[in-house]
Amino acid sequence: MTGPRIFESLDAEWALVCAGAGRAEMVRGWLREGGALPEDERAPHGLAELLVELERRDRARGRVHSDRWLRVLLARAAGEGAAAQLAARVVVQAMLPGAVRMTQRLLRAGRDFDETGQVVVSCLYQVVRRYPLWRKGGVAATLLLETLHLASRELKTEAEPDAMPWHPVLESEIVPGEPAADDPAAAAWQTALGRQAAEAGLLRGGEAVDGARGELVELLVWAVTAGLLDVVRARVIADESRAGARESAERAGVSAVTWRQRRSRTVRQLRPIADQWTQAA
Repeated sequence: MTGPRIFESLDAEWALVCAGAGRAEMVRGWLREGGALPEDERAPHGLAELLVELERRDRARGRVHSDRWLRVLLARAAGEGAAAQLAARVVVQAMLPGAVRMTQRLLRAGRDFDETGQVVVSCLYQVVRRYPLWRKGGVAATLLLETLHLASRELKTEAEPDAMPWHPVLESEIVPGEPAADDPAAAAWQTALGRQAAEAGLLRGGEAVDGARGELVELLVWAVTAGLLDVVRARVIADESRAGARESAERAGVSAVTWRQRRSRTVRQLRPIADQWTQAA
């Protein structure tokens, strides 16, 4: 199963879609007609197996391969009727792992996972059905970026008076011809997280939000958004956790004992916040 209830339901629905007579043959025909599946190349018989094989080839051959077959199905999904619905459903299923991660990232205090997931999936369907085929760049990354844009805007309409402003990823930020990230959802989130962290004053110019540093910044953004941490204190923690911060403090006359006391106080303060963050996610 992909995840909690909303995604379990989609996986169960997908099993019914795959059981439909003639659907796998229809999708294979589209892919062959669009040049994404050579005529002389054998493809799995079932629809579920076909999608697994396409994803396996994506990992082996890269973005060029995924772009080709996704564009073929997205062109069909833009139409009307049962064929368009089938094409859209295949693309949505392919994007579900990214949708699960996006849902986890969009959680805030008071938001339910399934309710957030429903918004994400609804927005994903909208993006799939109206995907601009003229756009260059990685298709999977663009799908997730646009979904993040729409979902964050939808969720922003909820009553969150204490929340920090959400800055959706804009279409102009997708650079045509740039290599796609290994994880488009993670790349989309890093862009949005970077904007939120910069708004809160937690980043310095050019500072990245990946790795362990990114996890800390994400925790601080969440804590400020949830009202669990004052933004000024969050900035202090962000400053003290940077590489070279201890050496800078020592040069400013801060003793090793005082520095350890600061760090211990920070750990004590963040531990219960981290527990709540983990439960929310």
